[in-house]
Amino acid sequence: MNIRVLMLLVVLGLPRAEPQTEKGLIAITDFGTNPGALEAYAYLPEAHRKPQALVVVLHGCLQDADAVARLSGWNSLAEQQNFIVLYPQQTSSNNPNKCFNWFLEEDIRRDSGEALSIRQMIRYMVDRYNIKSNKIYITGISAGGAMSLAMAAVYPEVFDRVGVMAGVPYGAATDIASGLRVMGAQLTKTPEAWAAIVRNQYPDYRGPYPELVFIHGSEDNIVRFANTAEIAKQWAALWQIAPDSGLSSPGVAGNPAVISTRWQKKGKTVMQLYEITGMGHAIAVDPGTGPRQGGTIAPFALDVDFHSTWWTADFFGLIRKKKS
Repeated sequence: MNIRVLMLLVVLGLPRAEPQTEKGLIAITDFGTNPGALEAYAYLPEAHRKPQALVVVLHGCLQDADAVARLSGWNSLAEQQNFIVLYPQQTSSNNPNKCFNWFLEEDIRRDSGEALSIRQMIRYMVDRYNIKSNKIYITGISAGGAMSLAMAAVYPEVFDRVGVMAGVPYGAATDIASGLRVMGAQLTKTPEAWAAIVRNQYPDYRGPYPELVFIHGSEDNIVRFANTAEIAKQWAALWQIAPDSGLSSPGVAGNPAVISTRWQKKGKTVMQLYEITGMGHAIAVDPGTGPRQGGTIAPFALDVDFHSTWWTADFFGLIRKKKS
C-alpha cells in the first residue's frame, strides 16, 4: 500500500462495515450536474405525503449509505417521527477509502465539487417531496461530520441546524497532511480567524448560521476531543457569542458519562455539545426499544447508553413530544 493511500485510510477513517443491506433505501439519480460525482440514496417513511422535514446524513470513511443508516438508526427514527432521510454516498473513484473530501478546497467551496453535488441532491428532494425549506438538517460521523459542518458553512441559508459527530472545524485543512494535523488537535485559531474562513465563502450572507449540536468521545484517538473547542470557537463567533460562555452539566437522562454544554443567545440554545466520557472514535448508540433508544453495535458503533441519533433529532426539533 503506498503512503498516499495509507494516509487516506486514517483521514477520519472507520473500519469497513460488514456487507449487509439496510431495507428501504432508494437510489436517487439525475439530481443535477453532480460535479462531485457522488451517489445518492433516500429513505421515505410510509406516511410521507404531508410536508416533511429532511435530514441529510453523511457516512464516514470506508462506509456507505447502507452502513450508516443501519448503524445509526436514522431510518427507524424517521419512520417513528415522519421525516425523510437523504444519504449522499462517496465513491471509491473520488476517494480510495470513500471518505468525503472534507480536506480538499475544491470540494468544500460554495457551488463547487462535492458540496454542490450535495446541494443539488437537497434541491431535488425539496422539489419532489414537498419538504419545507425551513426544515432541512444535516449531520454526519467522522469524515461525514467534517463535511456536514462544511455544508452548513458554505450553504448557511439552506440548513436550519447541523449535527457533527467526531468532526473538525470548517476550513481546517487543505490537503491530507494538514488534515492529519487537525485531527490530532495540532491547529488552533482565534474565534475571529475561524469565523472569517466561513464568512469568506458567502460574503453577502447576512442571516443566521445553522444552530449546532456536536457529539464527541473524550478518548477519541483518531479525531482528538480538543477539536470541539475549535469548533465551539468558530461557531460561537458566527453567532456573536463568547466561546467560553457555555454552561456545562454532568449527566444526561440519567447517564453520568455524558456531559452537556449549552451556549445560548437571548435565552435560546444555539449550540449544544455532548461529551461522552471514555468513548473513543465511534457512533454513540443505545440498542433497545425504549423511547430514546436505537442504533446497532459494530466495531465503531458503541453502546454507551446514549443514542446519538435520537439526541441529534431532538436538537433538530424532530421528536414529537407526547402530551401529558
